[in-house]
Amino acid sequence: MKLEKPIFLISTRADKLAKAVKDSPKTVTVWIRTGPFKYKLPLIRSVIVYEAKSKPEAKDYTKRFVSVLTIPKTHTKLSILKDISSNQVLQLLTYTKRDGFIRTRTHDYDFFKNKKSFLAWKVRGKVIYSLINRRGKLFGLIWFNKKRANNPTQKPTVRIYQHARGKGLRKKFKEIVLTNYKLVH
Repeated sequence: MKLEKPIFLISTRADKLAKAVKDSPKTVTVWIRTGPFKYKLPLIRSVIVYEAKSKPEAKDYTKRFVSVLTIPKTHTKLSILKDISSNQVLQLLTYTKRDGFIRTRTHDYDFFKNKKSFLAWKVRGKVIYSLINRRGKLFGLIWFNKKRANNPTQKPTVRIYQHARGKGLRKKFKEIVLTNYKLVH
């Protein structure tokens, strides 16, 4: 589901978020899990798009937000965001070490051995998009080389991680990111 002009609702109350989505399905909901309503889950589980731990994290999410992607045949909503958070970098490093497919068929391990190698790779001019679930678990990445931004034939590098493969995410994720990338660059 691609949202042209998202309406963000940030709240500590899951019931408010559920009501907002019922009133307007285009609403992107961010639940700040603090206070007395921390464990009160929404009636409709798929209503929460992202669960933030603090207001600054919720605001960062809204700044980086690109679109929502629903996993086919489920009600699970994933978020597509620009860049990658430090928590997701740690997940990326772990996935790269443990995923045999990534280790044997890509050069990712050279770039993502540790945080230092990741930062050295990123500084070389990468435009990164991440695909995450409501709790911030990294499902996939797409990146472009900035140096080739003006090249109309430039293709992005797409990675869908082991727990997210076979769900039909790659094609839709790539389409949404390409559309956003072309608008921005």
